[in-house]
Amino acid sequence: MGAYLRQRRRFLLLQVALTAGSFTFLALRVDLDRAVEQLTDVRLGWALAGLVVFTLSKTIHAYRWRVLLRHRSGLSGRGLLPVFLISNLANAVVPLRAGDVLRVELARRRFGIPRAELTSSVFLVESVLDGVAFIVLLLPALLLLDPGALRTPAAAVVALVVLGAFAASLVIARRGAGVAVEHWRVAGLLPPALRAHIATIVPSFVNGMRVLRGGAGMGIAIGFSVVAWAAEVGVYWMMGRAFGLELGFSEAVLVTIAANVIVSLPLTPWDIGPYEVAVTEALAFMGFGLSEAGAYAVGSHILLIVWIGLTGIVAMWTLHVRPGELISSRRAGAAGGDGSCAPRDGG
Repeated sequence: MGAYLRQRRRFLLLQVALTAGSFTFLALRVDLDRAVEQLTDVRLGWALAGLVVFTLSKTIHAYRWRVLLRHRSGLSGRGLLPVFLISNLANAVVPLRAGDVLRVELARRRFGIPRAELTSSVFLVESVLDGVAFIVLLLPALLLLDPGALRTPAAAVVALVVLGAFAASLVIARRGAGVAVEHWRVAGLLPPALRAHIATIVPSFVNGMRVLRGGAGMGIAIGFSVVAWAAEVGVYWMMGRAFGLELGFSEAVLVTIAANVIVSLPLTPWDIGPYEVAVTEALAFMGFGLSEAGAYAVGSHILLIVWIGLTGIVAMWTLHVRPGELISSRRAGAAGGDGSCAPRDGG
């Protein structure tokens, strides 16, 4: 216990140092007086519109999750949305994708879906679909911003990695269901108990990927992914209008990707500090003034943090989830509902 507390203390000190260092770096780069003046001139109408569209984006993500679990009866996007909003709040507060872990746990308790099936849908399938959506949005953005950027090695590497991961996921989804663990070459090297445990988990894990086996389901899932991230691009475009930045489509796409990449890293709670630096530098790289970019980064982050907190708290109240469950995967009480969803035929 003492070692754990010391580790937690060191991690907290590292987070505090990273936050302080980020804002020190930002203060050296940005004219603070001008940035504060920019913050006070926020257009509240555009800011509110951006926040509403942000929740719309998360709603579309929740309905995509329903598509990934379309083989499960009794589910609805409306029922999954509160779980998704709670996990969004937890991801903002606790690092290492703890919110997604909580999403798996809440869905398991509320709907009776096996944990392995939820894990593959949340961590693998969603990540692959997000990558495909990013490519779909990024390529035209780069073409409009700088056609030569499409011919750079970095662009080719990113595209190949995403497409490679997508292709590998398709193979696993289509062939994995028919391969028994006992037929694996390394199966004989595993202890019997471990082999039996894996044999139980693998079919469920592959079942969570069944939307990738083709057909209309996969097309719908890809469509939801592109629309959801396009809506989030609209959020950052509207935030630009709120803080006096006239972002074009390409700039909004690049800021969206920069912001989401940095918030996906386990750096600091709410990613305060690293977010501001990443968004400011991304905008500066595209030619916007540092003070205006800094005001946009700080202002948009404050608004999004408050909004994620409010929507997450409302979702927690609707599902009777206690605050302690945001930082613990232990069962602290029922999340609500006792229904069990059985798989239906087809996919």
